Amino acid sequence: MSPKPLSDERISSAVGKIQVWRGGQGEALVYLHSAAGEAAATPLLEELADSFDVIAPMFPGFGESEGMDEIDDIEDAAFHLLDVWDQLGLAAPAVFGTSLGGWMAAELATRNPEKVGSLVLVNPAGLYIEGAPVGEIFGRPPNELARDLFADESHPFVVAADQMSEMANLKVEPPFELMRPMLQSLAATAKVAWNPYLHNPKLVRRLHRVSAPTLVVHGAQDRLIPRAHAETYAARIPGARLVDVPGAGHLMSLEKPAELAGLVREHVTARG
Repeated sequence: MSPKPLSDERISSAVGKIQVWRGGQGEALVYLHSAAGEAAATPLLEELADSFDVIAPMFPGFGESEGMDEIDDIEDAAFHLLDVWDQLGLAAPAVFGTSLGGWMAAELATRNPEKVGSLVLVNPAGLYIEGAPVGEIFGRPPNELARDLFADESHPFVVAADQMSEMANLKVEPPFELMRPMLQSLAATAKVAWNPYLHNPKLVRRLHRVSAPTLVVHGAQDRLIPRAHAETYAARIPGARLVDVPGAGHLMSLEKPAELAGLVREHVTARG
């Protein structure tokens, strides 16, 4: 039997209507997407919906979610998530975040540890590590950025990025509807991650406050965020475990959905 697609819902929040993808049953598992805004585009969530009540809110400015103008920094992002928790009646769900979403999950778990039952961070942003800079995501040709996000250069995301870059080289204007999601996602990401770039200087000192059982997952071929970032998260969060996934790049949710779903399922169901 093929997985059932998640439903597309709307909830109210302090900043406006928020798009939420939801499906499955069982323990609540909240997925916080990356700067690619991939929540609705990955079979990962449909696979996890076989085991969990999967809830994937789109951050303001991504998808159909409103409120980007009301978000100025990562603190606003954390409080927005608390508002989403309240609107959905969530107590202490499992939380699974990738890249930008992993950073947001960590911010939530340090501020309100009681709101996170278990935690999975996949190639998380959020830290500054001397000698291990995060790659640039703003202002780069799509094909260059795509190769930092995926280990497999034949992935459809990379192929599409190559096509957009080729159109630009030929002075052909790509269709706006093709470009709009990417431009919208980058604009929304910039609200929380432009300066300081993709990190909160205070976060590393607060990671000891995370009380949830934590799994940190690193794509062994992640060319955007060096492994030192995952190592630091794992070292600073009490009892955290670090796992490397061979052949995976930065956007593991899109590139290795089955492997990642297995890791998430094992970690969340084993807690306690």
